[in-house]
Amino acid sequence: MARTKLRPKLTTEQRMQVRKKTAEMWEDINTERQKYNALILELAEKHKKTRQWIAMQLFRGGKLLADRRKTSLYNAVVHDLSKKRSKAGTSTHGRNTLSELAKEAATVDWKTLPKEERDRLLRQLEEDRTPPVGRIPASESGNHVEGVMRRIQPELDGLAARTGCQYLLIITKRDVTDNWATRVCSTPKVAEACSEVYKCTPETMAMRMEACITSGKAGVIRAMGGKRSTSLKAEIRAKVTEGLEDILTRDGVLATNLPRMEWARYESLVVGYGIALEGWPEGLPEKICNPSDIKTTGELAILHAALFSEPPKCRWVRLSTEEWNTRKEKHRAEILEGRIKKRKSQGDGKGSRKAHKKPTSPETIEDDDGDCDNTRETSDDPR
Repeated sequence: MARTKLRPKLTTEQRMQVRKKTAEMWEDINTERQKYNALILELAEKHKKTRQWIAMQLFRGGKLLADRRKTSLYNAVVHDLSKKRSKAGTSTHGRNTLSELAKEAATVDWKTLPKEERDRLLRQLEEDRTPPVGRIPASESGNHVEGVMRRIQPELDGLAARTGCQYLLIITKRDVTDNWATRVCSTPKVAEACSEVYKCTPETMAMRMEACITSGKAGVIRAMGGKRSTSLKAEIRAKVTEGLEDILTRDGVLATNLPRMEWARYESLVVGYGIALEGWPEGLPEKICNPSDIKTTGELAILHAALFSEPPKCRWVRLSTEEWNTRKEKHRAEILEGRIKKRKSQGDGKGSRKAHKKPTSPETIEDDDGDCDNTRETSDDPR
């Protein structure tokens, strides 16, 4: 009988060190286990799932990372027999259908089939396995993009944690009218590399790509060809003002009565003249805001491209009577709720340049907030 190798005896000090390291190890394990269990509980409560289901998903690494079973010739033969049965109208027998197909496949010498037939069967199985790609309605595209991103990003983060790989994912619009914002996700090292190599963040890079995709090469050259953000802001303001004056002039407003484009009081122009700026790109900081409030050059380039495209995708339009009345009612409600303050008359300290008026009661608040003197009456609307 072979003798068991004796382990060397440890000294008292060595045994103390082993016990100390073991205690530290279990302390660390218990700490991380508590964090892990807390995360499982949080996810289970948030998504209305059981703790066991959440724990299983974290352990497996996600459904998107599961390996796909390789297509086999035998499965392709069985699938072909099933399709032939369906075309012939042969009735199925529930759970016994698969065993019947297996018996029928056993009568076929599928291992000696010609190469062309084998390729056809395998190709047919692969095509039938791939689900058809349906076109998502434009109104639902934003929700669909957001849903896919919520599933993809955790998978990418998990893959990076397990393998150490680095990733950069960019999803951009095809057109400035698309109802979702650019999506960017990357690992910190990729973001750092973008800053070092391209002198910009992944977000800025994505904005520039989107400007190229939505406005074409000529638009990118015009919008991004060495122009500073100051120049882009000036051209945006000039284009918006030009469009405002053009549509009001065609409505019959005299040149001496044309209003200024005041970004902070944009809604007063809408309710006062029955016009609106349509096609403002999604994803910008705020709906119809001053270009000065747009912080990045990439976002300015997107707005610039929408205004200067042919035909313009962002432009002034006339509101229908129904739309105009709706905007008036909404504006009136905001005034009554105190969300919009009445403009104060300007004075020099000794007296106002305008005659002081009595306080206006809520019942007599004007629709145009007192800013537009040349409003079109609904009854006179030529449309």
